[in-house]
Amino acid sequence: MRYVAVLANINGNFPALVKALGRIEELKEEGYDIKKCYILGNIVGLFPYPREVLDVLDGLMKDNHVKIIRGEFDQIIAMSDPHAEGPGYLDKLALEPYVKEALKYTWEKLGHEGREFIRDLPIYLVDKIGKNDIFGVYGSPLNPFEGKVLPEQSTTYYEALMRPVKDYELLLVASPKLPMNAMTRYGRIVCPGSIGFPPGKEHKATFAIINVDNLHTKFVEVDYDKKIIEDKIKAEGLSEELIKILYHGKV
Repeated sequence: MRYVAVLANINGNFPALVKALGRIEELKEEGYDIKKCYILGNIVGLFPYPREVLDVLDGLMKDNHVKIIRGEFDQIIAMSDPHAEGPGYLDKLALEPYVKEALKYTWEKLGHEGREFIRDLPIYLVDKIGKNDIFGVYGSPLNPFEGKVLPEQSTTYYEALMRPVKDYELLLVASPKLPMNAMTRYGRIVCPGSIGFPPGKEHKATFAIINVDNLHTKFVEVDYDKKIIEDKIKAEGLSEELIKILYHGKV
């Protein structure tokens, strides 16, 4: 059987990404025929490894088996003036101070080349796996960046979300940050969970593998060392709020 791996919400968390990619390679060795990998955005964000994340993803994209789209924080980086000498535009945005600080850090560390990499990413994912047409977006089909899809809602709620893309068999979203697999009369909606942004306490890097024929979805969790990230946050002089998010999923 053939599969695709689906990841989301890396958020500049390089240690978590490395562990997830390592687990995907292990799954291949265990017999899972994983042909493609989709990454649904927020490749950068709050945590202090933006350049390392981009270097890994750039290498993966070159083999043409990895497709990446922009997320909410990626879009904020992409919207900066390509000729700007600094991230001062972030001061005009309605963001929490610790988010602005983290995104300014990210903007600087990416450099011009890294910011151009993010600007070149598409907003939507459109692809075909097996006989199934796929539509992917970070937020929701009608609001790609700020749209929020809620987990554990009624079938009616998910059918309303799926209706604008009802010609597709599978809708992939990242905004719930929690693993989600909802079937509607139009098709299936899947959120793979979160690689690097903890939605709550005791977070593990979580991603999905999806059978390309029947869309059966399996969620995979991987432990990663948060202390490494905590030490990096402190070493870079970033806000303590980021450490609270790292361990508790909120400030």
